[in-house]
Amino acid sequence: MLIWQGFGILGPLICLIVVVAAQALFGAALGEEYTKSHAWTLALAFLLAAAASWYAGVRLNNAPGRELIDPATQERVTLRTRHTLFWIPMQYIAVLMVVMAGFALFE
Repeated sequence: MLIWQGFGILGPLICLIVVVAAQALFGAALGEEYTKSHAWTLALAFLLAAAASWYAGVRLNNAPGRELIDPATQERVTLRTRHTLFWIPMQYIAVLMVVMAGFALFE
């Protein structure tokens, strides 16, 4: 079961799309056998996915919220959408992708 808020589901989807696209490009440019025998291509694909996920998460989570004033207390309340996956902000999912890149290199 996946639990997310806002566009938090985009974190793993960005990872999947970028890794598949990068591996396809590496396979077309370098050859399928080369990409299967050299782990740096997969590690670089995970790092590209981490950069894309980090950028998207920072942009989405730093968007300004709506400021409202509570009529009873005159206190200001800021409403903003959080973008999380399993309560982890979307940009920090990129750290997991960097760890996966490290595992891909030392496999």
